[in-house]
Order: sequence, then structure tokens, then C-alpha cells
Amino acid sequence: MTATADTRSQILDAFGEQLAAVGYQGVSLVGVARTVGIQKPSIYHHFPGGKEELYAAVALRFVEDLRTCLAAALATEGTLEEKLRALAVVSAEHSPRAISFEQRVYDALDLVSEETRTDVSQRYVDGVLNPVAELFRGAVEAGDVAGDPWFLMNAFLHLVRATDLTKEPDGSAQLVALFLDGARAPGAVRRRM
Repeated sequence: MTATADTRSQILDAFGEQLAAVGYQGVSLVGVARTVGIQKPSIYHHFPGGKEELYAAVALRFVEDLRTCLAAALATEGTLEEKLRALAVVSAEHSPRAISFEQRVYDALDLVSEETRTDVSQRYVDGVLNPVAELFRGAVEAGDVAGDPWFLMNAFLHLVRATDLTKEPDGSAQLVALFLDGARAPGAVRRRM
């Protein structure tokens, strides 16, 4: 990594830390520069668009990391239950800090330009939500669950995020069983895990 790439990465990391701690409005580019050990004008050398460009870069990096983790979980071989357990485990591995960071990214969307808001939102929908909704779409078509795939996806992701799976060794199995018991299509047979 070159010194320029390293500085750029440090700026992104420092901005991300501030975003997580104080939200978009509280981020100080002077504070970011101080953390990295550079002067504020150096930030504009790397990110001419300033605070909003930094936000977009940090948000898109977060979305890409989340997309990669979810894609690996969705690639799990096996039944719907096994795929959902893999998704639950991946989500549990995203600490409450990551979930809080995700909320900060979302909250900032109202404070940035329409172009940035659209780009970040669309990549989140395409990379994170659509693949999980597609899993549920296939499960609905197969008769494993009933309901709107988007509703099922939202319900499952919110249930996982509201549950601390780190304290229960087999928590993902219990959570998935609970979810599927409520989402199962009428007449569908419950498969043993």
C-alpha cells in the first residue's frame, strides 16, 4: 500500500469512528485530521468533496463488507433453515457496534445530497436486502413459507438484530425455528434441522 493509499485509508477509518460515535452532524474534519496526524487541507487532497464524499466512501465500504458477509451465508448449501442459520450467525457476528454504525449510516441519508442518498441506498438495497428477499422469494415459491418475501426478509433481519445470539450457543437454531414456525406456509411440513 502506498503512503497516499495508507493515508486515505486512515482518513476513512477516522471518519468512520467519528460517524459511529457522534453521527454525521457531529463529525469534525479537524478531528479526523488530528486523529490521522495530518492537516485538514490534506483531507481535501484525498477527498475533494469533503465530508459528504467521506461519508459516501465510508458508507459504501460498510455496505460492501456487509454484502460480502451475507453473500457467503446465502451460499451455504442445504435447506432454508440452514441458510437462515448462516444468516443469523453472520448477523450475530456484526456486533451491536456494527448495528449502531449501520443506524448512523442510515440516519445520515437525510443530511446528504440526493445523489449520495440514492447511491448509498441503492447499493444497500441491491447488495444487502435484495439477496435476502430473493432467498425468501424462492422459499415462498417452494411452499416452505408464506407471505410477502420483503416482509419476511425485514421481519427475519429485525428479529436477528434484536436478539443477542452470542449468549446462547445454539441460539441461531432456536431463533430460526421460532421464525419459521410463524412463517411456515399452511400445510408445509417442518423439516428437522
